[in-house]
Parts: sequence; C-alpha cells; structure tokens
Amino acid sequence: MPKKIDTANIILDVATELLKTEGDHGISMRKVATLAQLSLSNVQYYFKNKNTLLTAIADRYLRQCLDDLKQQPSLKHQDELEPFIRSFLTQAHETSDMCRIFKEYWAIASKNPEIQEYIDHYYQEVADTLSEKWRLIALDTSSAQMATAIFLPYFEGYTITVTGLSLDLEIMSQVVSDIVWQYLSGKNT
Repeated sequence: MPKKIDTANIILDVATELLKTEGDHGISMRKVATLAQLSLSNVQYYFKNKNTLLTAIADRYLRQCLDDLKQQPSLKHQDELEPFIRSFLTQAHETSDMCRIFKEYWAIASKNPEIQEYIDHYYQEVADTLSEKWRLIALDTSSAQMATAIFLPYFEGYTITVTGLSLDLEIMSQVVSDIVWQYLSGKNT
C-alpha cells in the first residue's frame, strides 16, 4: 500500500509544480507521466483524467485547510475573534505558493463545470464550518452567516494579493475583526 501512496504523491507533486509554473495549459497527463518518470497508463491508473488530477491537487491542499479550520476551537468571547482572524491572515502569508496556484483553480473553474462544482462544494463546507466556529459569539445564526459572507471572500482575495500588499498584519487583523464583529453582533444588519 505505501508504494501506491508514494506513486500518487509523486504524481501530485509533479502536477502541482506544473500548475504553479505553467498554469492549467501546462498540464497534460502525458507531461505529468514523463516528468514523474512513469508510464501514461500508470498515471491514469491513479488519476483517470486531467479533471481527476486537478481535483486531487486541490483536494490535497483544501482538505488540509478545512481540517485546520475544523480543529480550531469555537469562539466563546469577542476578544477571541481578532486572534482567530489573525491566524487566517498569517496562514495566507505562510502558504502563498498554494494561494497563487488557487488563482489557476478559479480560472479553470470558470470554464470547467466539474472543477466549479468541486470549488463550490469546498466553499460551502468552509462557510458552514466558519459560521459554526463563531456561532456562540454571534447574535444569531443569520448574523454568523453574514459575518462569514463578509469574511470568506475577503480572506480568499487576501490570499491572492498578500504578496503584493505592504500592509501590517496586526493592523489588518484588527480592521477585519472589527468589520466581522459588526456583523456577528448584529450592528450591521
């Protein structure tokens, strides 16, 4: 079994690097096979087609992000909000390579319904999890959902633009926390 896992990871590593350096158009099953020093049929054994491979690349990263979010404790007090948001913004700094690859996924999703469906499902799961994390400090369920609807798109945009922005992380954490709190507390509804 470990050999199967190793081979699948090698394929994913090669395809991820191709996506990072050449974009969606730079990935073909044949090119991945060549660079991974495998036969095309071997690559297709693990990943049926390019969509399956692209989904697996995304899943590898996005599952980790979602698992990290699920492991975060639910917020019980307003003063826990800023550190919680800061941890998200810090993650964007630390994972900027994967964040840049995610730009490709948005572009791919705009013309590929299968990838779009995958991305939509992921965002729904993140939104549900995030709303649940701050449900205890929210005025009500609707307020938690509104705060999520404000924060999640901001965070995704931030992950893409973080390397080009010269904003202080502490200041941005506080500003975003203040905005999110307005929605969680029902002051902006």
